[in-house]
Amino acid sequence: MGRFHIPSITNFRSDDKVLQVNFGAIFRGVYVSGMSKTGVSENLRFNGALLQCFFSECERHFRFLEQRYGYMFFCGLLEYRNNYKMIKPLNQQEFNGPFMAVTRYEKGEQAFEITYSSSQFLIESHAFYNPIDRFELSEIMTAARKSDPALRGDWGINDASLIEKTIREMAKSFEKHSQILLEPGDKLLNRAMTIRHKQLEQSIREKHKSSIDATCQHAAKAYREKNYRLVIQLLEPVKRYLKRGEIKKLERAKKLLFT
Repeated sequence: MGRFHIPSITNFRSDDKVLQVNFGAIFRGVYVSGMSKTGVSENLRFNGALLQCFFSECERHFRFLEQRYGYMFFCGLLEYRNNYKMIKPLNQQEFNGPFMAVTRYEKGEQAFEITYSSSQFLIESHAFYNPIDRFELSEIMTAARKSDPALRGDWGINDASLIEKTIREMAKSFEKHSQILLEPGDKLLNRAMTIRHKQLEQSIREKHKSSIDATCQHAAKAYREKNYRLVIQLLEPVKRYLKRGEIKKLERAKKLLFT
């Protein structure tokens, strides 16, 4: 992850005049660069409505982080530039394409983020307990030997009612487990990192096994078609990972090809 840097950050609430002006411009159908002169494009109108809902629901349901624990609230569109992560002020012209929206609650070096991406319309939540490491909230819960699916977020959230439900349930779960999430301690964070590494290793093993299985299937097809050269090309590089039957098939292919 890059360092968190905000050259120009928007810090506002849904009842601020700035936000009302920005979204008012969207829904009045005014002309801006890249839009049809007859009105607002459907993508811009659709994205604008989703973003407005996302920001307002986060601000409403996670307000306890500000009021009870003294966190600062920021929101805007997220982008990376020169290894820096920046939260940009809202610009209605940008709603016409892909977006990554973020609400961030920050206190010292600790921060929590709820993000909403136009890619798969995915809502996620993350925690930063230092400037470098990022954790999914679900990773912290797993390390604490607890489970709460609401903290994982969800995808396919392309409707205001789904945004409201997802954010409401996520905030409720966060508040319920706030003692763990706000002050996990070094022992719990180390356990979360260990679990992450084990899961990564398991994922790599599963992908490797899937790759070997696919290679063996291609080799079996080539063998049936008597394409022994292809069988050798496929199986020889992965010979050390093959089962006994596949090794025998490789050896037979070599004999048939060179005799």
